[in-house]
Amino acid sequence: MTHPVDFNRNMYKLQPKYLINNFSFDMMAATVTEGHDVVTTGNFRTTHDLSGLSWETEDLHSHADFKYPTNPDFSNVQLSYTYQLSGDVPDMNAGQAPALTIETLDGGIHYVRLWNYVVNRPVDDWEAGSKQVYPANRTPGEATGKRGQVVLSFNNLYAGWQPYVYDNSGRWVSNPDWVKIPVHNIKRIVWPFVSQSYDASTPKKFLPGSNRFEIRMSNWTVTGDTFLRSEPSSHRKHNVRMTDDYDDIYHLTPERVVSEYIKLGYSGSVNMYVGASHFYDKQGIDGTMTLIDEEPFNDAFTQWYSNYIKRLKTHHFTLIHSISMENVDAPASWWQRSWDGTPATSGWMPTPHFLSFTHSEVQAYYKKYTLGLAQMSVDHGLKPVVQLGEPWWWFMEGTTGQPPTFYDEATKALYKKEKGKDMHVFKSSHDSIEEHEDLIHWLQDKNGDFALMLRDALKQAYPQAEFTVLFFTPSVIDKDRVPHMMSIVNFPQKQWAYPNLDFFMLEDYDYLIDDQMEKHAESLRFVQAQLGYPEKRIHYFAGFVPEQDQRWIWNNINRAINNGFNQRFQEVYVWAYAQIKRDSWTPPDFVLANRPSGPYVELFDLTLSSTADRLVYTIDESTPTLTHGTVYRQPIPINQSTRLRVAAISGGSVTEVYDFSYKIEVE
Repeated sequence: MTHPVDFNRNMYKLQPKYLINNFSFDMMAATVTEGHDVVTTGNFRTTHDLSGLSWETEDLHSHADFKYPTNPDFSNVQLSYTYQLSGDVPDMNAGQAPALTIETLDGGIHYVRLWNYVVNRPVDDWEAGSKQVYPANRTPGEATGKRGQVVLSFNNLYAGWQPYVYDNSGRWVSNPDWVKIPVHNIKRIVWPFVSQSYDASTPKKFLPGSNRFEIRMSNWTVTGDTFLRSEPSSHRKHNVRMTDDYDDIYHLTPERVVSEYIKLGYSGSVNMYVGASHFYDKQGIDGTMTLIDEEPFNDAFTQWYSNYIKRLKTHHFTLIHSISMENVDAPASWWQRSWDGTPATSGWMPTPHFLSFTHSEVQAYYKKYTLGLAQMSVDHGLKPVVQLGEPWWWFMEGTTGQPPTFYDEATKALYKKEKGKDMHVFKSSHDSIEEHEDLIHWLQDKNGDFALMLRDALKQAYPQAEFTVLFFTPSVIDKDRVPHMMSIVNFPQKQWAYPNLDFFMLEDYDYLIDDQMEKHAESLRFVQAQLGYPEKRIHYFAGFVPEQDQRWIWNNINRAINNGFNQRFQEVYVWAYAQIKRDSWTPPDFVLANRPSGPYVELFDLTLSSTADRLVYTIDESTPTLTHGTVYRQPIPINQSTRLRVAAISGGSVTEVYDFSYKIEVE
């Protein structure tokens, strides 16, 4: 049965916002949608670069509550669009133009020459010779390899170059390779995009630059048997805030991403980690792919992120741009290094390098980076807010001696210039700092000064802007894990203290992953005690779950979020969208108390509130259940040190158990 297509109320086959763009790592591409228009922009950088815009029959990229159903049958479906090509891509009628690729569930792969489905193309030579036109009844026109109209009727799709070939006798005869494609079991449909220099048959070569391209598909129209389901109802709104990471979602359309935020009940602030590998432009230089520092962003990121910001603004979100000192393709001279020249890297893939706070080129680039993000916000009517994420001098935790990485050439030269002597060489971060405290505090200042440099550049250009830092307590203040010198250099208390930053952001996900919830509780009080920020100027990040088989960590995340709410922090976030949709997490019922956990010097009555149907609590450290514990009905007297365990119960089951610990220090 054919259903009417409604962009707002129905999910349907080939719906533009669900298109996906994947590509080889050396290049960059992004796809945005505006109504019936689909635009892909990118940069080719090698002769092997390949981008694929695809429709996947099985929805692998949505939260379970909002997936479109799997329906592989494309019988009686028709897609039409107008294409316009520009930049470094082959013309549609060129010999090297890539073919539409249709993969079927039985493992079949079929290649469709799209030029044959440009319905307003001029008469082909084989059409003139065979006296047949394809598709049947089309009217030839003035289409070119760069502009024309494609109509794909899935009931009449063929693999092969053309229906007729010229044989040895000088006649046009049917092409035996022209084979009708089965469309009842489609797994994936892919529009490949390549450079005019694409050649996968020879060793990869760098292109002379970062070659821009754009594929514009306008008037994207799907008709026929396209209906998948009506749009499901959205979740109720809640107060947990969204965090996201461009390196995890670059392949999705901004329309899809933002619409799912809304469906999942998110509102208010969104924190977007711009990433370490996809936002900047780069090119092959002397055999190495290297960041181009003249401009902070590549064309694809600019298109995607601008569209994303516009959609956030439309739906009344605010945005915090999160940047970090990690970068995959930064020049080698920018890297932090240990005493023997080993570069500072983390365990992520592809491998990012930590960058030096003192290098003048790093400083200049990060100013452009910060101001570029701010301008994007301003362009779409949002106040610029920028966060410097986890700024630290790295130390190599997995290496013998855990050497610090203070010794890039720029840092050594600046220290000698300012102090008149060479830096002392710490081969291990566990070395004594006695008699070298001046060096350690100098490094601490360079860390803090970098943040204030970005703050000042931002506020000079945009006086209404806000600037903050994201502080990861487990890698800085944990005495069981972090060497003393590293705790000093990575906690520039003077520069970060209130009110030097507009607000402060705190993160401690290692404690949740390692089930160290007591350390988590201590870290929640660190910022107020050491930096003087009031609770309403602190944001807290909870999460994340690294692997899908670690779902138990979500229980700790739920409790950490609940603790953040009870600390009365301004905002509490879950990290991040990629894991939320992968594991289909939804916020549980939270329990708010009139007093957060902690030490008190007076007795008080504890009151609780929740969206749960009812609350059951214990004070003997046992776990409350449906049948064990006291039903909360009135305030609970806290007249001695007490550990309260509270079960939130909804729909006849326990949704989460929260701990509240009160230490009463009254004589």
